[in-house]
Amino acid sequence: MTATVLQALEHKGRHLFTVREDTPIREIANLMTQNRIGAVPVLDAHAHLAGLVSERALVSALAGHGMDVVHLSARDIMARNVPTTTLDEDILKVGRRMTDFRTRHLPIIDNGALVGIVSIGDIVKFRVDEAERLASAMQDYVWRSDHASVGH
Repeated sequence: MTATVLQALEHKGRHLFTVREDTPIREIANLMTQNRIGAVPVLDAHAHLAGLVSERALVSALAGHGMDVVHLSARDIMARNVPTTTLDEDILKVGRRMTDFRTRHLPIIDNGALVGIVSIGDIVKFRVDEAERLASAMQDYVWRSDHASVGH
């Protein structure tokens, strides 16, 4: 059995940044830069997920609007109907969905509420750390047992 989104989220931490639909692009870019995040979920007036602003969306907005981009808000550039995941979903399936949808971030929904976001980097880091833990445990097992001795 592989790990779940909950395990990956606990591993990275649950801190979540969000913006409202009327948040200006400049504020979003500052938030993402200061916190070193690649995407931010956008919430509607009822605190439900309305969309996602990613680095790709910011670059596309700049390319399409030039300097007029400063007059735009989250609602103008956010991706709508973004794929999401749940806390109990297998992270390998989540990684596949990210690949299929060509997205690097998936909002996490639990009981209808946004509870986090997981990135492809979070999944890769979790899997690498998991592999290192397994390798270390196997090495400890071999060295602490008689499996490491060579019989003559």
